[in-house]
Amino acid sequence: MFCDKFNSLSQRVAVELGKRHHLVEKCEISHSDELLNHPLSKSSATDLIICPFLTKRMPEEIYKNTEIPCLIVHPGIKGDRGVSSIDWALWKSSEEWGVTVLQADQEMDAGDIWSTHNFQIQRKNINTLTKSSLYLHECTENACKGVLDAVDKYLNDVPPTALDYSDPDVKGSLQPNMKNKNRKVDWNDTAENIARKVRMSDTQPGAIISLNLSNGWSEFRGFGAHLEQSFEVTDGSFNPGDIVGHRNGAVLIQTGSGLLWLSHLKRDKLKLPAMMWLHDKINEPAMLPPPKLEIKEVVAGEGPRTFQEIWYTTSQDGIAYLHFNFYNGAMSTHQCQQLLAALTLLDNSAEVKMVVLMGGYNYFSNGIHLNVIEASKLGPEQESWMNINAINDVVFAILFMSKPTISAVGGNAGAGGCMMALASDHVWARSGVVMTPSYKAMNLYGSEYHSFLLENRVGAEKARALLSEPAPLGSEEALDIGLFDKVFGTDVTSFREHVAHYAGYVLEAHLKEGQTTKKHGFRKFARASEARSHELEQMMVDFRNPEYHDTRKKFVYH
Repeated sequence: MFCDKFNSLSQRVAVELGKRHHLVEKCEISHSDELLNHPLSKSSATDLIICPFLTKRMPEEIYKNTEIPCLIVHPGIKGDRGVSSIDWALWKSSEEWGVTVLQADQEMDAGDIWSTHNFQIQRKNINTLTKSSLYLHECTENACKGVLDAVDKYLNDVPPTALDYSDPDVKGSLQPNMKNKNRKVDWNDTAENIARKVRMSDTQPGAIISLNLSNGWSEFRGFGAHLEQSFEVTDGSFNPGDIVGHRNGAVLIQTGSGLLWLSHLKRDKLKLPAMMWLHDKINEPAMLPPPKLEIKEVVAGEGPRTFQEIWYTTSQDGIAYLHFNFYNGAMSTHQCQQLLAALTLLDNSAEVKMVVLMGGYNYFSNGIHLNVIEASKLGPEQESWMNINAINDVVFAILFMSKPTISAVGGNAGAGGCMMALASDHVWARSGVVMTPSYKAMNLYGSEYHSFLLENRVGAEKARALLSEPAPLGSEEALDIGLFDKVFGTDVTSFREHVAHYAGYVLEAHLKEGQTTKKHGFRKFARASEARSHELEQMMVDFRNPEYHDTRKKFVYH
């Protein structure tokens, strides 16, 4: 498997192939010469080369080698070609898109077709429909189907079919590379059109925006678009491009029609919550929205009508579904403190009988916020220490909540985010979710009570194995070893429907049997406290280690 980076799609494809007992060698490639010179590209031990995420030009010696077919996973419908496939699909508001697995050839994306799978592009909450989210969910699911289909055809000597644009089923075409001019935002446009431009560029490379700051107009890359639907400006007091409010790091901007939130800005290769770039560069207007939004309940089945990272819904029988939709799953010190406040609020509510942790649409959680740590005025070492203690407080609150808890892992999770999920009484996951429990990729020992929670779930030997290598773990394997209790649903919508259905039965059982669940005994508290002290002692050393800081910099700057 050759790829630019072992990303979410590549991880999932490797997991699915491994489940079927195929031996997968994963190779990250930084330039085309590595493809040609890699020993596996010509080895007699190699049956297939699969490229789930590769932007490098495939050398002729490889794609012309009939002994080892080279398959490219292209995120487009049959006949679609070009590197900006998903971007154009989102910009044109295509109702249907797909993933095609094709043979590498001289002409990019024009090789013989091994498989193609289409899907509908439908989201109830339009703010979630970003390029990265579509890639992470719909494209990943259909890429797995396509790769497995292609491998089966290879094993059964079923040849691919040639790309034929005269075939009425071939509805794609060669798409031009999307240029900077296509990503540039004109604030005189509507909030809806600008949001679509931001979403088609999120998380890479970002929309090109200019903001009217106290020292003049400044250019950034913009991310995290959210339409403001709870109020509007009608008195003409602001001009398009003016910042008219901010909340929890995001900024609210006047457009030609409507208001738009941007949660993140990027400059000098570093993406940060918008206000970290702008805190001393904006003229404070008469802020229209409250700068702080209390943790609010929203109507079940609907998302917030404003920029709101944390919210909850409550069922008639008293089940609170707590959403924490943090960008890319990263949780800063401040976000952890807000999540802790939400947990405390629900634990103290007489109306709430059980709490279900929903995480975000794309990720359940990925642990501490490395980008915020990198840019903190306190310095990375001090911010790392504050952040790890803040997320530990969240895990502790879940672990010792007085009410039954369920972690509903609908999106991928990594490192501390995995451990946070394990703090609940029940851990349920969507089929296809990928967990990466190890902290090794960042040269950290890890915290979040992992030395207590992970061993409690899978035993000491398996816990050591999971922590020793930064390898992805598929949902079914996680279920088999006891990391998860249930796995169901193939997409976010069906998963959440299953969660709502089964949660009622869990609550009924707890009420019927009078279970206190947590049993706040001294032994459990002592074990958890011992784990935290030991982990933080190791983390204090790690946070002073140059290897951690070097690895973090390589991760956040791109």
